[in-house]
Parts: sequence; C-alpha cells; structure tokens
Amino acid sequence: MLHIITDSSAEIAPREAEELGVTVIPLTIIFGDTPYLDGVEIAKDEFYRRLIGGEFPHTAQPSPAQFEEAFRACNGEEALVLLISSALSGTAQTARLVANDFPNVHIYETNCTTCMLRYLVEEAAKNRMRPVSEVVALLDELRPRIRLHAYVDTLEYLSRGGRIGKVTALIGNLIKIKSIVGVSADGRVVMTGRARGQKRAIKEISERFASDMVCPDHPVYFLQSDTDAPARELMEACGRRGDRIFRICCAVGAHIGPNAAGIVYVVK
Repeated sequence: MLHIITDSSAEIAPREAEELGVTVIPLTIIFGDTPYLDGVEIAKDEFYRRLIGGEFPHTAQPSPAQFEEAFRACNGEEALVLLISSALSGTAQTARLVANDFPNVHIYETNCTTCMLRYLVEEAAKNRMRPVSEVVALLDELRPRIRLHAYVDTLEYLSRGGRIGKVTALIGNLIKIKSIVGVSADGRVVMTGRARGQKRAIKEISERFASDMVCPDHPVYFLQSDTDAPARELMEACGRRGDRIFRICCAVGAHIGPNAAGIVYVVK
C-alpha cells in the first residue's frame, strides 16, 4: 500500500486526512518573531483576524526533521509525496534532500497548491493500491486538466511574498483593479486578467468557467479567504449549488490577502 504525504496547503483538514489515510505536514506562519504551525498552532479565524488587523505574516517551509519523521513512519514502504509547487516554496526541495536517505520515498513535482493540490492527493489516495509508477502516470494526466481562477483584492501580499513582481503589483494597485490570477503549468502564480471591481471580476471568472468543459468525475471547489460572501457570489454566478467552499489555509492566505475568492475544477 502506497503512503501519501502532503502539506497543509492542500486544504485537507485533520479529520479528512485520517479518512483518506494521508499524512499532512504543516507549513509555518510567522507573525513577528513567533512561528506557528499552519492549522495546528494557529487557526484560520485567528490568522485572518490578525491579517485584517494589519499584521503582515511570513511563511516558512517545514523543517527537515518534520519530513524525516513522516518518512520514517512509512516503515520502509513506498511513499508518494505531493507538495506545494517548487516555484512557490522550497518545501519540495527540502523533502528531496531528506528523501535521499529514504529510497522508498518518491517526491512528485505537483506545480500547484491549494485545492489544485487537493485533487492530486485525492487521486493518489484513491489509487494507493497501485504501483507508484501507475499512480504517477494518473497524476501526470490529471494535473494539466486542473484549472484555478481567482481574484485578489490587492496584489500587495503576493508582491511582498515575492510571488509576483513589484512593478506589476504597483500598477495593479494604482489603477484600483481586481487582479485575476491563476497557477501556470510550471507552478507559478500568474496574472491572467484584470477587472474594475469585484462584480466584474466575478463575471469574468464565471464566463471562463462556463466556456470550459468541466469533468463531472471531479467535484468543483470554491475558495475564500477571510469571508465567504465573495465565494458564494461567485458560486451563484457560475450556476452552481452545494459545492464546497474552502477557506484558504494560512500559508497561502498570507500571500493572497483578504477579500479573495476563486474556483478550482477539472476539465475533460
């Protein structure tokens, strides 16, 4: 049986991790000089309260010791590790260094994060009885079909965290637009559009969703940061009901900021 290991950016709650049989390694949030394990030592409510209150957090990847502990717990059985994109974090690089001492551990480059990563974890968990090579082939087929469209209220947080250029952020903030972002094939956050105001941003995203052939074999997920109102408005604009809304984890929220919403889905 294949062990599946991921990080907290995959939006998998502890109870779900137990049900899926997945090990979740928390990323780290730092307010001032105090570090907190994402979802373990700081809850999303507290995180967004402090973020909106004007505190600017930093993030850090898991320590080598965290990976070593998770890898040893596999007891020599094969493990597949699915982590936040290497273009967004050094998490996978640290995991690869530790995995040099664990020939049973395979690090897969996901080139994604948040619910995009969740899809890959769910796919791997569902097929955990297959050989690792077959699971990797399934992930290679699935990853190019995952779409993420989101809008952010400001580009300041992405800029401060080094996820986009300062000039791009400055221009966006000066003209008071809502920036529509996605994740590229190589795992980078990219600006894919601009809209004047939240309603226009939601309209543009809903039109992109409507133009795609959505795969019915996978659920459609919606994302929110501090409040679910924009996500629910987006859900309505997309003509969806009853889909899950995920509150973006602290580690990703630190770079997205408040009043953000998005949709994640798989195309045929």
